[in-house]
Amino acid sequence: ATPSSSTSLFISWTLEDSLTASSYTISYSNTNTDCLTHSRSDISPSGTSYTLDGLEEGTEYSITVTATLTGNGGTQEGSTTATTLTAVPSVPPSDVTVTDVNSSSITVQWGSVPCIHQNGVITGYSVQYRVEGSGNTETMTVNGASTTQTTISGLNPSTTYSIQVAAVNSAGTGVYSDPE
Repeated sequence: ATPSSSTSLFISWTLEDSLTASSYTISYSNTNTDCLTHSRSDISPSGTSYTLDGLEEGTEYSITVTATLTGNGGTQEGSTTATTLTAVPSVPPSDVTVTDVNSSSITVQWGSVPCIHQNGVITGYSVQYRVEGSGNTETMTVNGASTTQTTISGLNPSTTYSIQVAAVNSAGTGVYSDPE
């Protein structure tokens, strides 16, 4: 099985010893969070491939293809795992707040991105800040998924800044939060 997009996997198979199938069933489950096993049986008996779609981004799946054989009614199956491609996080971190302000620095903290919107493994955060009303944006990178605060230093006294935070994964930078 190979990823064909961030929400689909391409699966191909062959039967042993020139056997033929009267039907196929593909069973699959999310290896990280899914206790349920889903199945698809809308597969042509003459087919040797199928695209599983409607999957979660950046997620590993356990996949089993079961062939019901013609003639003796036995079955043959094969299993594998595959991971969908990663997409950028689709929502910003929650609860972005400024927690400490002094004349030349601001401390910002934020919450997590819900699992369903991470679209892969969060590797860090991107913090953008600018003088409010200015077009010049500075960006700093915060490495590590568990680091949920940073201090922005070297700021001008008595100046209002606009701050936004986005989660980052292997596909890139996700959606930025509303300005704080």
